[in-house]
Formats: sequence, structure tokens, C-alpha cells
Amino acid sequence: MNRYFYYNVIFISFLNLALFVPHTLIEYRYTGAITSMACATAVGTVMAVLFMHVMKAFPGKGIPEILSAFFPKFLIAPFLLLWAFVWFSASTLSLNTFSVLINRFFNPDTSPLIVLIVMSLACMYGATRSLLTIVFVLEIGLLTSAPIIAFVFFKALNNPNMQWDAVMTVVQYWKQMPRIKPFAAASFAFTGYINFFLMNRLVSPNARLRFRWLIPIIGSLTLLISFFVPIGIHGTEGAANYLYIWSVTSDTLIMSYGFIERVIFVFLLMYLLLTLIFASIGWLMAMEMVKSCMPKQKPDIDPPRTPRSNWIIVGLFAAMTVAYSHWINEKQNFQVTGYWIVMRSGVEIVSILFLFALSLFAPKAGKRLEQ
Repeated sequence: MNRYFYYNVIFISFLNLALFVPHTLIEYRYTGAITSMACATAVGTVMAVLFMHVMKAFPGKGIPEILSAFFPKFLIAPFLLLWAFVWFSASTLSLNTFSVLINRFFNPDTSPLIVLIVMSLACMYGATRSLLTIVFVLEIGLLTSAPIIAFVFFKALNNPNMQWDAVMTVVQYWKQMPRIKPFAAASFAFTGYINFFLMNRLVSPNARLRFRWLIPIIGSLTLLISFFVPIGIHGTEGAANYLYIWSVTSDTLIMSYGFIERVIFVFLLMYLLLTLIFASIGWLMAMEMVKSCMPKQKPDIDPPRTPRSNWIIVGLFAAMTVAYSHWINEKQNFQVTGYWIVMRSGVEIVSILFLFALSLFAPKAGKRLEQ
């Protein structure tokens, strides 16, 4: 259990580099980004610890089963559908963002829509697999990409063009009050535990989660690197001129040895892998939430055959993702992502507090959960 929990924590903290989180934080570099990251570290750690209590109180149970022990299905359906929307929209926004990145940095002659369709088809296959399968895919993908991403971090920190004076200039604004948007963006780095809304079904009753002190360390280190490195390389003003700041930052790095000189190609390939896994997990989570609202639906972590409903629901997700890309341009997608980041943060905090309150009554619900 330990490693799969921390796989999710590390996975999401790494993924924030490829999304709009660094750009949002840099946008508020003079107006509260540093204090917002500090608050996000504290709140994110507390939320993770509270959710660990929920996991311990209901071992082997996903959120749909936990809620069904307290409330009738018609009352929990809105909650499940809300989280289905959160996971679906996260996958949709990430796929749209990365399809533009692939088009812009890899192959400008190809339409972003074609790239998005190909990525959506790959994610459709991944999302229709079982929960147990997607956990193994996450493990393989993270073990493959994490050393390379750590190498990119090392190269960036040792870049001779790194201007530490620019970093210290921004640090001087640490007294600014935190803001909601940068706080919500920074809290995304700590939200990996949220995948255990369903992955808790894989947890055995006698499992113990250790090394909890790693959660603030992993999240805060990733935040500090994703925020300060672009500022140090591009300057306090220049860093705000780029939307996909880490793609541009990785393009300033070179490898003196090897057959690939520009780090950006390695960086984007690794984040393409992470984005496909993230979107597959998001669609699978959303699909399971939708299926949990259906009558007589029983959870199965590894069914012998893929249910037809999986293809229908995930196919609808893929179609809506492509339609969204057709209707929304890049600027509007960035604005929608900003709203989504704030919405996700609020929904997550309220949901964890609500589930923690339910976990206090776990002994009373034990008999119904066993049925």
C-alpha cells in the first residue's frame, strides 16, 4: 500500500509542471505566490492526513461504498457525479493542453485536433481497463519517467544561466498575503492522495501507511523547483511571458553527451507518458463514479472481461473532449483551467472534511459495509 499511495503523490506533484500551475504561480510572484505555496503545503498535508484516517477507517472500500453505508443512493448520486465531473474535466483539460504542446514543439504541421484524437483513443483503451491494471500502469510509467524528470531538475538547478539574484528578488515578496488562485494552483501538487477515492478498494484491512512526513517534502520541493527555476533562468519579468513555462525552460537545457542534445524532447516525451496515464486514470475514476450511480452496480477491481458500459461511458468522455477542443481556443482553455483549479480545490477540501466526519462514525457503519 505504501508505495502505491506515494506513487500517486509523486505522480501528481510531477504532473503540475506540464499544466498551468507554474504559470499561475509566476503570475502572482509579487502578490502572494510564496505565502500561497506555504499555505497550500500546510493545508495539503492536513487534508492528506485526514484522508489517511478515512482510508484506515474503511479499508478495502471506495467512496461509493462508504457513502452508501450512510445514505441512500439518490442522495449520494450528486456527490459522485460532481467528482466524476472533476476527474473528467481534469483529463480533458490536460489532454487539450498537451495536444497543443505536441503540435507546437514537436510537429507544427500536424493539427492539434488530430493529435488530440490519437491521444484520446489511447486514453480510451487505458480507462476501460480494470482498476488493478491501471495501478500497475501507473507504477511502470512513474518508475520509467521519474529518474529522467529528476535529471531534468538537476540540469536546471545546475544551469550556468541560473540567476539566483532573480530568485532572491522574488523571495523578498514573502510578506504578501496569500491569494485564492495561487493557493488553489499550489495545492494541486498535494492532491495525489485523491485517487484513493477508488484505489482504496485495493487496500487490505491490515495495511499501514508509513513515512507520512514525505508528503510535505515531496509537494513543497516540487513546488519550489517549478516556481523558482523558471524565474532564475528567464528572469523576474521574462518568466511571466511564457504560458508553457517549463517547456521553454527545458529548451534552454542541453546535454553535452548522448544522441539527444536538446532536453526538451526528453522532457516532453516523459510528460506525454504522464499525461496519458493521468487522463486514463481520470476517465476511469469518472467512469466508476458514474457507474456507481446506477442501480445494482457492484464494484470489481479486476473483472475477467471489460464491461460494455466502460466503452460507452469512456467513449462519451472522448467525444466531449474532442468537441471541447473544437469549441474552445487556447486562450479560453487557459481561462477555464484557472476556474477549474479553484473549483477543484474547494470541492476537494469540503469533500475530505465531510468524509473525515463520516469516518468518526465508522464503527456504526461497519455492519452495513460488510453486507
